[in-house]
Amino acid sequence: MSEQLQSAESEPLPIHLPDEWEMAQVAASSLRPAGEDWPEELARALNQPGTGLPLERLLAARRDERVVLVVEDLTRHSPLDRILPILLREIRHAGVEDSRLEIVFATGMHPPLTADQARAKLGPGCDGIAWRCNPWQDAASYDDVGHVGRVGISVDRGVLRAGLRILVSSVSPHLQAGFGGGYKMLLPGCASLETIRELHRQGIGRSMRQLVGIDAERNAMRQVIDDGGELIDAAHGKTFVVQYILDEADQPAAISTGEPLPAQRMLAKHAAVSCGVIVPSPGDVLITDASPRDFDLWQSFKGIANTLWAARPGGVIICLTRCPGGMNNVKPPRWPLSPAVTRRAVQLLGPTNLANLVMRLAPHLAGDAAFFIRMATQILHRNWIYMVSPKLADDGAAFPGIRIFATLDDALAAARLQLGPGRQRVVHFPAGGITYPVPQRAT
Repeated sequence: MSEQLQSAESEPLPIHLPDEWEMAQVAASSLRPAGEDWPEELARALNQPGTGLPLERLLAARRDERVVLVVEDLTRHSPLDRILPILLREIRHAGVEDSRLEIVFATGMHPPLTADQARAKLGPGCDGIAWRCNPWQDAASYDDVGHVGRVGISVDRGVLRAGLRILVSSVSPHLQAGFGGGYKMLLPGCASLETIRELHRQGIGRSMRQLVGIDAERNAMRQVIDDGGELIDAAHGKTFVVQYILDEADQPAAISTGEPLPAQRMLAKHAAVSCGVIVPSPGDVLITDASPRDFDLWQSFKGIANTLWAARPGGVIICLTRCPGGMNNVKPPRWPLSPAVTRRAVQLLGPTNLANLVMRLAPHLAGDAAFFIRMATQILHRNWIYMVSPKLADDGAAFPGIRIFATLDDALAAARLQLGPGRQRVVHFPAGGITYPVPQRAT
């Protein structure tokens, strides 16, 4: 059977499914395209927030204090070069001088941006404004603001002590926090290593359950993020958010501004409707495209974690990814076992025990990397994982238990060999980085 699927570069990719296979569902989002007037809509929203004071009043009260813009890094696709000039116009109109401004990339534990990368991301309109990344390797750069349960909340001192924090980010489904956005730009985006580690332990047990798309009231990680964010605001300054949902062309299709919690909640509900796709029955084969969260291997895993519930246990998950950032400076331990033997070991030892073994072999991995290793072993216990990436294949990249292919045809041939002859149902997620399956409820 011939099908036109979407590649990780969003171009039609002609493939040939085996004749006896069935394309059961193409699970696309219902995101509406952004209007051409979204910059004007954003400008209006700054001073007509859903809740809280308009930005002009917040700025007027703090024109002699520091203002920090907390923005997304290279792993996200927000058009900051068009968004930030609109914000800067408002900030400068309020009389805040550039010398009192700072831009902080909410990198968490991601690699820092180079000067060229930062300028390309921010655009020329930000020339002359100081910028930096979250300094997670320097424990002395953080202040403690309290605890949420057993999680110590420690945040970048410069961000904490600003008179006004403006968080600029998209809101989309998140594999662990339910949905992104809101105070997540601070926790873990501007948090210390230990806080990042503790956050990534929230909601993760010995058995898997779906966390993506789960609302805040039932999501342990989101509850800590939100309560921790309120601790930060109680300690010093004020936080104002500029949030949006990106369409498939990475333009803001829905915008919400103002106080962090209501703005994030509103867009999370919007994302649940447009990015959650009902899957009546799981497939024997899941083909998920990690775009637009496919900058590196770690981000591409999100396309798998978001959509794996659309594959039956024991089925094959094929993830398409560009991975222009490759492994992004993360080096998994050297692993002598083949993917097939590794999966048998996971099933024999259990995912937790094997994850602990990997971490002992690579103690330098921590925070989100440790979380992804634990997640990967749990998924391996449930499914076969194949990744299709010419970049990773050319680089000779390897990850325990995962087969990496240069072409989708090769991955499909391997899946057919693994599953054997006969009819196989295929479910395809063209944008697995921002969509997720909603199980069909029994009636």
